[in-house]
Amino acid sequence: MSAFSSGNFKNGDVDRDGKTKIQDANLIQRQMAGMITFDSEQMALADYNLDESVNINDVTEIQLVLVEAKSAPVEPTTSATEATAETQPTSETVTQPTQPTSEPATQPATQEATAPNPMVNSTVKIYFTNNKNWSTVNFYVYNSSSGTPQKEWPGTKITNYTTNAMGEKIYSMNIDTSVYDRVIFNNGNSQTVNVAVSKASSGFYISNDTNTKAMLVGTYAYTGADKGTMTKLNFDYPDGYKKRVWIWTPADYKATGDKFRTIYMTDGQNLFDEDHEDDYGGWEVTDAVESMMSNGGRGVIIVGVESTGSRRDTELTPNIGELNPLLPASEAQSFKNGKGIMFADFVANTLMPYVQEHYNSSKAKQDNMVVGSSSGGIESFYIGMEYNDKFGMIGSLSPAFLLFGDDVWNSYLSKFNLAGDDMPKLYLFNGNNASDSLEQNLKIFCDEMYNRLKNAGYKKMNYVIEDDFKHNEACWRIIFPDCISYLLGI
Repeated sequence: MSAFSSGNFKNGDVDRDGKTKIQDANLIQRQMAGMITFDSEQMALADYNLDESVNINDVTEIQLVLVEAKSAPVEPTTSATEATAETQPTSETVTQPTQPTSEPATQPATQEATAPNPMVNSTVKIYFTNNKNWSTVNFYVYNSSSGTPQKEWPGTKITNYTTNAMGEKIYSMNIDTSVYDRVIFNNGNSQTVNVAVSKASSGFYISNDTNTKAMLVGTYAYTGADKGTMTKLNFDYPDGYKKRVWIWTPADYKATGDKFRTIYMTDGQNLFDEDHEDDYGGWEVTDAVESMMSNGGRGVIIVGVESTGSRRDTELTPNIGELNPLLPASEAQSFKNGKGIMFADFVANTLMPYVQEHYNSSKAKQDNMVVGSSSGGIESFYIGMEYNDKFGMIGSLSPAFLLFGDDVWNSYLSKFNLAGDDMPKLYLFNGNNASDSLEQNLKIFCDEMYNRLKNAGYKKMNYVIEDDFKHNEACWRIIFPDCISYLLGI
């Protein structure tokens, strides 16, 4: 069979820009998934291996040729015109980022982690800002698994303190996180919710005292907080609009040298202090990373992807089968014909290659994490499972697993070797507050998912339940340090 060419276009150049690159392989995958439609010329160009069929083999062939693992199947019959160099995204600009042309779309499952992961001292100093002017401050420290307290209720009375610029007293205590992982700040009567203590923990304050039985807390990095560097970009999204992305690099980030681990997160609009759109505040994710750094750890890159407004429910629902028939019709309508497959493809095949080309981000799957909550929780689970060659860690908080029933989940998960050593490390979380029916309903299906995976022999998994926690950012930010500590293995 002779090579196909059309004018200046050569085999594989389905976007007809004069070059065959990773972007073309991604477009072929989208066409196979029914997300886009090729014209007749593009279909011919997509048949990269000239077997008269367009399938995953064409995608693989392009990837292998681009990394010079094998020769191209044919030489182009005409020389391609060089495409004009694409403009790189800058702060608040709206451009289509270029795709890397020298790396494969996937990484070998056996590749070792390349980002350093220094040991972090298990004993950390926890700070509590007494912004409610309690006359007495106690730290009730305990182990959540065994329920064993360091000292019986109300815990250790703290008398040593410093005073901040606002005149608030800041109390501190050293906690060995290898023994104890929770603390309740209290004055003997009023108290906070159970607060996760980890190597990514540092400072806390009361953020909401409307419920005096279990007040919510905010988090902050007490020492060494240098807020890092934030870049905001807008990407062309396949659904026809501009997708906002936040990329944060830590204070110890260097553009060369040792690679950095990277966390990809849904709900980018609610992750960072300055941009959060939720009444309960942001996740304060950078404070967790800065706290980890102050405790001897190394910083990580955080990439937040916008998923908000009327698009959210559909955009973060992977269409893996029929929706759960138990869903009320009014609710099911919001999730019908989910486009989570498109969102996952964007994260794994557009955003991740861009970050790895333009930032010092490790390409090893063991160094890449995806995290989300609620609809973002089910989507993060889907992304991590579907692209388990690229992501070695998944954080799924209050996930909307209830969108699908047993038959759909069992069918979807059957394609994975769930007992395999190369499956992603998984952190599941759900609240169980008696006054929050949504979170309680989600917990039923999160329980089922945990048992389903456990019975299938899933090896690297941690399931955390907090009875006082509701379905909101105020609770997810408290548990986030625990999530990344487990997944990063610090």
